[in-house]
Formats: sequence, C-alpha cells, structure tokens
Amino acid sequence: MGAEHMMGIWGAMEEGWRKGPWTAEEDRLLIEYVKLHGEGRWNNVAKLAGLKRNGKCRLRWVNYLRPDLKRGQITPHEERIILELHARWGNRWSTIARSLPGRTDNEIKNYWRTHFKKKTKSSSDSPEKTRARLLRRQQFHLQQQLQQQQQQQQQQQQQHQQDQIIDMTRIMSLLDESENRSAPGFEYPTGADEHGILLHSMMNEYAAVAEAQTRVFCGTVCGTWMISMEVITSQKEIITSTI
Repeated sequence: MGAEHMMGIWGAMEEGWRKGPWTAEEDRLLIEYVKLHGEGRWNNVAKLAGLKRNGKCRLRWVNYLRPDLKRGQITPHEERIILELHARWGNRWSTIARSLPGRTDNEIKNYWRTHFKKKTKSSSDSPEKTRARLLRRQQFHLQQQLQQQQQQQQQQQQQHQQDQIIDMTRIMSLLDESENRSAPGFEYPTGADEHGILLHSMMNEYAAVAEAQTRVFCGTVCGTWMISMEVITSQKEIITSTI
C-alpha cells in the first residue's frame, strides 16, 4: 500500500473532526458520558460519546469540566505551596497538582511561568536566593492577612462594647424614669411604644421588688409593735403584783 493511499485514508478520517472552541452541546455530551462510564479510555470517548474531537476529550474534562475544579485566582496559600514544591520537584507539574486539590497541572504551570519564571530569568541571583525572596514575599502577605484579621476582630470587639454601653444607658434611663413616677398610679406602656415592651418588663420587676420590700417593712413594724405591747403588758403585771 503506497504512501499516497495511506495519506488519503488519514485525510478522509480527519475530515469529520471538529476544531476550535468547544460548544455547550459537546460539553454536555462529554459530561454525560463521564458520569455514566467514569474517567479513562479517552481514546474511545470521542467515538462512544458521539463527539467529533480527536484526542482532546481528556484535556477538556481535566482542565475545564471536572466538577471538583477550583475556580478563581491562585490564593497566597496556594502560591506558597507551589513555591515550596517547585523547589523540591522542579517542573513536575502533575506531582505538584496532587497537593493542590481542584487545580490542574496546566493551570499551575501557566501560573508559574507568568509570575515567577520571568523574574527568575531577569535576576542574576541564584535559584536559592530567588526562592528565598519569593518565600519572604509570601510571609509578608501572610503577615498582612493576620494584621487585617486582628484589626477586624478589634473592631468587632469595640462595636460589641459600644452596643453594651448603649444598652446599659437605655436601661439606666428607663430606671430613672420609673423611679420618678409613683408605682401605684403609673400606667404601663403599650407594645406600640418602641421601648414599651422593655419598660413594661422592667416595671413589672420593679413593682414586684417594691411589693416585697413593703411586706418586709410591714412585717418588721408589726413585729416590733407586738413585742412592745408584750413588754408593756408584762410591766403592768409586775407593777400590779407589787402593789
């Protein structure tokens, strides 16, 4: 079989393959296939899933369609891990990606080349000094994050203290108002008043305390009067017996 004949066969096979950006329908077919059959056997996926793609199904799934992919920019914490692992493993991106769930080896490689490779080339420092400088930058970012968290906590504590002071001021004001009014003739506020419910509860407690204090006072006075009467009676009996 001649070379021209073989080229004709391959050309006929490649005529049906699609190129360019993936469509939403192609993504849907690939996702449904992986859900049913799992990952693997990527050479047959295009044919079995009804896709006219030549060997791009695995890359499309791994880099774009996996449900566990992590979206968004690389975080400072992830950047620190990339720096540490690259110092250990070099350009073994798939090995580094295992320590960063949701990130692909291609994404990590592109991030490294964009953010660090140019700086390493343009610098006359050794790789060790370059990594040390990058690690110092990471530590600086972490310190900034810790300072921001501490400031937020302090602001929350200050706000909480201010709220407590305001609540205590309102309570003391309501107590002053209640003391300036006579308890028997005081009309309790209704729920329509903004402070009515709180004041109503406080006045109930105040009235209960006042009633208890009155009972104690009356009991003390009555007890003292009875003791006094007993003393007077006993004195009368003593005087009568002596006469």
